[in-house]
Amino acid sequence: MNWVVFLIPISAIVMGIGIGMLGLWTDHKRKSQLLEQVHKERMAAIEKGIPLPAIDNGHGLTDSSRSLKSAPNPAKVLRSGVFMLGLGIVLYFALVTVGAREAAMFGLIPATIGLANLAYAAVLFDKDKKADANRDRDLPPL
Repeated sequence: MNWVVFLIPISAIVMGIGIGMLGLWTDHKRKSQLLEQVHKERMAAIEKGIPLPAIDNGHGLTDSSRSLKSAPNPAKVLRSGVFMLGLGIVLYFALVTVGAREAAMFGLIPATIGLANLAYAAVLFDKDKKADANRDRDLPPL
């Protein structure tokens, strides 16, 4: 009967790793099928002598760089930073209220991650503002 106690954590670990591997495999298959489809479409366009179609950016592919990742979105980083900071603060005060003062310090971990995300969002917003200013400066006068 004691061996049954060890099956629960072992099965949880195996299932957790298995689900993660399944997610990676399905993402890889989706991207490889997308690339295969784009390749066939472009080859057909070359054979017919028509201009090459642009690669749809909605699937994570770009025509020029062919990168599979997009640039970070400052609004999403800001949202996750505010969420993590709020979660950390609420967790800290909830554990202090319950009486677990030593455990309350672990609530500061998500709060610190939230502060780091907020700082990163500020850097991204500043970078976007500078890029917009440079783009406006490079435009010819009307």
